Amino acid sequence: MTTVAASATPPAFAVISPQLRDAFLNQIPSETSAGERGYLFDFFQSRWDGVGTVVELGPFLGGTSRAIAWGMACNPRLSPTAAFHTFDRFDVYYSPEKLREAVEPMVRCALFTKAEADDLCREANFERLFHAIHAPHDYSRLIRLHNSALPDLPADIDGSTALDCLANAEPITAVFVDGCKSWASTHYAMKFLLPRLQVGAPVIFQDFGWYTCFWISSVAHALRDFITPESHVDSTYTFRLTRPVTENDVTKNFARTPAEMSPTFFAEASEVLLKRSRREGDLRAELIAQLHYVAALMTIGRRGAAANVLKQLEVKRYASFANMIRGCIKSPTYLPGGKQLLWKEAA
Repeated sequence: MTTVAASATPPAFAVISPQLRDAFLNQIPSETSAGERGYLFDFFQSRWDGVGTVVELGPFLGGTSRAIAWGMACNPRLSPTAAFHTFDRFDVYYSPEKLREAVEPMVRCALFTKAEADDLCREANFERLFHAIHAPHDYSRLIRLHNSALPDLPADIDGSTALDCLANAEPITAVFVDGCKSWASTHYAMKFLLPRLQVGAPVIFQDFGWYTCFWISSVAHALRDFITPESHVDSTYTFRLTRPVTENDVTKNFARTPAEMSPTFFAEASEVLLKRSRREGDLRAELIAQLHYVAALMTIGRRGAAANVLKQLEVKRYASFANMIRGCIKSPTYLPGGKQLLWKEAA
């Protein structure tokens, strides 16, 4: 575990205007939207209880880490013992060249000189870059950084120690999930974290609203007796834990592989999400219910059924999300390790 060194200065702003908030949150290149980062800051500043352990899975350069940790630091109820633990694998995202390209906006904004950026990106591992981005700011005192990868394959679940450092931590009072990029990693993370999560605490899924990540809406449906949807912005959806969960509850309802779940489960998950989304006027989640169903069917080898679902899609209704539909037409999801599952290869 690494603690990000903190600046001696107090929190930058006592009263934060939306404009100032957004300017600071938008400095770091991120695959999340400005709306999502603003949502996370506001959530942890005003809706989080201020105590215990907050867990983030998959920060990359820390756009969401800043939003969460800064929100925590600005929360008037913040406990002296509260901490923010963030986990990632810090060496498999980009080549040094791609990493340097990713931080170029920070050079243009004079957050780093060209020489500093070149030095920080001379290798693919970006842990040192993460430190350089966050250490100058007071919120960094809350960050506990872990170079620890979640298991990607079912065979790796039982032997994984990725989150073991949390076994004896303060009670977990919030979870933000952006690093569960496979069914196996989601199974492992939920089995480890949910039994340690306080009842009433939020579980925030960043990839719930992204078309490839059917395992996220699947786990939300599988554990619907334990977590309840609350609010969302763009791809980020917040649920609340409504009753205690055991490891057995997770494994009983959410198997280790999608192949162990029945096709009926995926059909029901899609239908329930579709009906709820239409009732709530959530057009994005309507589409996700159908695209996730396509992805699930393809993954379990039911290509014909998947194609039929995609053909029946009301494309005009979801025109504002045309990029996701186009992506699904090319490849509805990907396999552990990131290899795209292509229609022609699934035939």
